[in-house]
Amino acid sequence: MEKRILAAVDGSQKGFQAVSILGHLLRGQSDFQLILFHCLQQLPTLAPGELCTISEEACRLPISAQERLGNAILQKAHGLLVEKGFPERGIELKVKLDSVDPAQDILKEAQAQDVSTIAVGRRGRSQLENLLLGSVSSKVAQYAGNRSVWVIDTPTHETHKALIAMEAESDARHLMSYACKHIAPVPGIHFTLLHIMPPVPPTFWDDGHILDPSERKDRQSRVEKWRADWTLRIEKLMEETCNSLKECHVPEKNIDLRIIPTREGIARDLLNLIAEQQYHLVLIGKKSFHERKPFLMGSHANKILQNAKGTIICLVDSK
Repeated sequence: MEKRILAAVDGSQKGFQAVSILGHLLRGQSDFQLILFHCLQQLPTLAPGELCTISEEACRLPISAQERLGNAILQKAHGLLVEKGFPERGIELKVKLDSVDPAQDILKEAQAQDVSTIAVGRRGRSQLENLLLGSVSSKVAQYAGNRSVWVIDTPTHETHKALIAMEAESDARHLMSYACKHIAPVPGIHFTLLHIMPPVPPTFWDDGHILDPSERKDRQSRVEKWRADWTLRIEKLMEETCNSLKECHVPEKNIDLRIIPTREGIARDLLNLIAEQQYHLVLIGKKSFHERKPFLMGSHANKILQNAKGTIICLVDSK
């Protein structure tokens, strides 16, 4: 299962761009296997508003034509990977004919192939369309179970800078393990380990009255102790991650550690940093996808997924 990636190819220009980006990132990586997977949906044969008076079978594209079209798309994607330097022997081609729900077919194939990661391109739907309809990339991210998902937004900033967004400790250790196995082997990656400190918790807020000087001093000392304890815990976690990356032959000069306070909110602060620093990859835990419906309830991972531009969002499983 390790280092086997199911790369979904939809045949669009953005889809082919995503394949090129993936091939360029993983060029020369002989221990990776890429399974190029295309779901061929039925082509519409009627104009909008027309009533189909013939049988459903007559409306279907013949299997032979589906096979030719699907294989042509996969061969083009295969050529792009090889052109970018990905080893040809590590590429497998697979097509699904008569696809009704590409997202479900991608998830089923990922399970059948026992892959650790699914890679999908983002086709550029608006936020409203994603909310109401659900894009393939969003559905795959939500229902991928114990598999990590790469969502490639094209064009991507190919800066070789990777942001590891460390939030909860359990998530951070999964991110560390995944980064060491899948990202650290890529030459020249510069890692930023980032933690955005949450706002002061409600237990330290004022108690509904104006504090006198002694109360303010006591409150301030307790807030400072909370910040110091929190920072110490995160620093230890970052040091552990840094050491793991160095054991994977990442030079120490290619690792930055940052702990910053929340300004506009964790998700918004992350999005601002992604835009400012033009990160090539962003690794974030997708634990929240298991706990709620992200399209309606919202989560940090989902906000980053829907709004980050020009990057590869790596939603890492944290079960």
